[in-house]
Amino acid sequence: MISNQLSEKLLNYKNSVASKYIPVRSDQILTRVFDLDKYYVSTKMDGHLCFIIKEKNDISILNHNSNPFEREELISEVKEILKNDDGVFVGEIYFHKDNERTRSYNLKREISEKNSDIRIALFDVLNHKGKEFLENDWNTKKDLLKSIFPSKGKVYFLDEIELISRKDIEDEFKTRVGDTKEEGLIVRGQNGPVFKVKEYLSFDMAVLGYVNGYQNNPSLMKEILLGVMVDKDTYLVVAVVANGFSVSDREKLALDFEKLKVNSDVLQMSSSKLPFTMIEPKIVAEVESTDIINSTSTGIIKKHILKFDKIYQVQNFSPSVSLTTPVFVRFRDDKKISQSDIGVNQIERVIAFAEEKENKSDKNPSKVLNKEVYVKETKGLKMVKKFFIWETNSNSKDYPNYVYYGVDYSPSRASKLNREIKVSNDKKQIEKIFQDEIESNVKKGWNKF
Repeated sequence: MISNQLSEKLLNYKNSVASKYIPVRSDQILTRVFDLDKYYVSTKMDGHLCFIIKEKNDISILNHNSNPFEREELISEVKEILKNDDGVFVGEIYFHKDNERTRSYNLKREISEKNSDIRIALFDVLNHKGKEFLENDWNTKKDLLKSIFPSKGKVYFLDEIELISRKDIEDEFKTRVGDTKEEGLIVRGQNGPVFKVKEYLSFDMAVLGYVNGYQNNPSLMKEILLGVMVDKDTYLVVAVVANGFSVSDREKLALDFEKLKVNSDVLQMSSSKLPFTMIEPKIVAEVESTDIINSTSTGIIKKHILKFDKIYQVQNFSPSVSLTTPVFVRFRDDKKISQSDIGVNQIERVIAFAEEKENKSDKNPSKVLNKEVYVKETKGLKMVKKFFIWETNSNSKDYPNYVYYGVDYSPSRASKLNREIKVSNDKKQIEKIFQDEIESNVKKGWNKF
């Protein structure tokens, strides 16, 4: 059992160190990697971040949430290597198979299999015999790791080569990724930034919604909401994409999407804090990104799972991912809205969804009791007011039985989106709140949608 202070340090490493690696696409090495005198380059292993902790006779191999990786053969090897050393060491735990690249989802599948070849590549040290190390004190840490850990085996130091130019990095990438099929490179500047160089990632997803307002023009599409299929007519929200469209694209799409709009029992918010207009899932879009993540400094990334049956309804709030700098490439008329073409397996091939501690609950899904939407158009600008009440179906004293939620959207106002929430444990009272809010907020000129 490790201390709360150390547990916090492991979590902080994930959030403040590993998450600061700068993602660079392979075709951007010459432009996005900083021009430095020296670069230290190693292979990027595709597994899970892990920590080896040795304190006297106690050895643990943990993830950033302080959950253990139960592998006796690794514990035995670490015990032999660190028989004279205490400390906290950082590495990547991964599933190894000869002549195949590492994949994080393979580790998730194989970690519980006793005969699987699981290895740890060490690349950092936080503490050694009571001495703490600064994040950028790399040369000292590297010399220490090389002196303690072997260069091969099940637990080893992930050595680097020294390069002097970005062209050298480009050539090294072609060799390791193009020829030997590794995932990518980690490029460490001397006492400087760390770059994570990979091929760009490509995904096919369903367009679930859109929002207008590009350059404050309500006739131009601004962003699209994308999701992958997890079951029949069921989608996990993954990305909001704003880049890759021409102005003429945006003008046409605003009109095309308008014809497909449908109702939704949940509000999905855009990056500009405007609600997406949801559309029938008929269109497949291809997007590219430089990286994909399953957690941030605030914890696991979670997004809605939506069921479509004439309208969108929330099924769950589930672990998901975010794409780094996503860009629209094209619409895929050759792809169908099916699990084989836009399935969640596209994500799982690249990264494992973060696991959360099970929180058992007998709570039934919330139920929308009433909803009304009003629209008003003035000088080509469309204003929207939405009113909702729902039953939470919660047995907990920490949650109300009923919730009222009001949305007031006006594109010409400084605060474009205003929201109001009221709660009650009495059904008649929440219904009265609902009617009172409509009567006081909906005046002449507003039309029920």
